Amino acid sequence: MEKDLWYQRDDKTQNITKYTKIKLQMWRCVDTLFFKPSLNIFSFWRIFLLKLFGAKIGKGCYISPLARIYMPWNLTMGSFSSIDDYVFIKDIEKVTIGDYVSISNFVHIITGGHDVRQRNFASLQIPIIIENGAFIGADSYISKGVIIGQMAVIGEKSFVLKNVPENTIAFGNPCQIKNERLSETEYKKYRYNYIKSSNGRN
Repeated sequence: MEKDLWYQRDDKTQNITKYTKIKLQMWRCVDTLFFKPSLNIFSFWRIFLLKLFGAKIGKGCYISPLARIYMPWNLTMGSFSSIDDYVFIKDIEKVTIGDYVSISNFVHIITGGHDVRQRNFASLQIPIIIENGAFIGADSYISKGVIIGQMAVIGEKSFVLKNVPENTIAFGNPCQIKNERLSETEYKKYRYNYIKSSNGRN
């Protein structure tokens, strides 16, 4: 006699509406036909396509044709920020990227996963915030619910599971804070005069 499977898929496994699924299919067609084939210098075209699907993107940004944005309507990006080759942003929940943020090659930004203790593997999605002036090193992973403070640096190949305070250098698997980026005096000068935190803190 065969046993029942513990896993039982239902609507909460993905927690995506039919309307959203239709938008996803439309975006995938546009991504394949118009976004990815575009020349590297035509970032303005790719940004236009993302905005067409609801993304909010400031001026002077660069987005690689090799980047993958899962749900453009959940992406907010400030001015003069960049997303490099093979970055994957799976933004089933909101992803907010501030001004002057640099996201290096092969970075994964994933807003969720599944509750493996539930039979339906219920979808768990929490927004991610990367504040102004932050730098994300190549091949790093940013997990759901993480806030990376302004002017923070994440070293390459880091696995970020917890919030990273502003003006810190952090790296490792799991990611750990190693040092300050700037002296307190210098940081205060730039923090108040050059940059404003995307979540409203001063």
